[in-house]
Amino acid sequence: MRPYCSVCRYPQKTCVCSAVTQICTPVQFLIIQHDKEAIHAKNTAKLVQLCLPDTPILSAGADDAEMAVADALNNAGSPAVIYPSPESASLEKTPQSDTHDLFILLDGSWRQAYGLWQRFTQLHPLPQYHFNHAGPSDYRIRHTRAESGLSTLEAVAHVMKVTTETDPAPLYRLQQFMQAHWQAPAAHLRRK
Repeated sequence: MRPYCSVCRYPQKTCVCSAVTQICTPVQFLIIQHDKEAIHAKNTAKLVQLCLPDTPILSAGADDAEMAVADALNNAGSPAVIYPSPESASLEKTPQSDTHDLFILLDGSWRQAYGLWQRFTQLHPLPQYHFNHAGPSDYRIRHTRAESGLSTLEAVAHVMKVTTETDPAPLYRLQQFMQAHWQAPAAHLRRK
């Protein structure tokens, strides 16, 4: 078994600790992670947590997952969900007066995120947002057929960029660093 870093939880050969810069931001994030996404070494949610250590990653498979989401909603003043539902609005076109203190993201493939959306019905009454101008993903080590597919880290960075004055550059740098040191087959790279 290969040794892992006890801090970043990546294999020691691909440890990202030297590239981590913690960020303070006025908004909080909650990541609800599909069970299958949690086992992917390439998932970017744990990179988010390294830069934003107060970001919980909630396993959707946990017995108390619904209760944990309910608690997070009860403790937030104005929560919102980043999910492209039919009722979602463009985050970029949202008035500055519509402020939120908690953004919830669903972490997994598009299909898995849809399953999470169907399961966590307590999210449905919340304001929902999608991205109109997030730009192309720079996340190359996983492939997707979705043109607008962003990594979870890129989604968090875009929310920060649009809704706060916090510079998301440390998140992007960490993702770049992880990709530059990743040791994986070419078949895992994003298809252009």
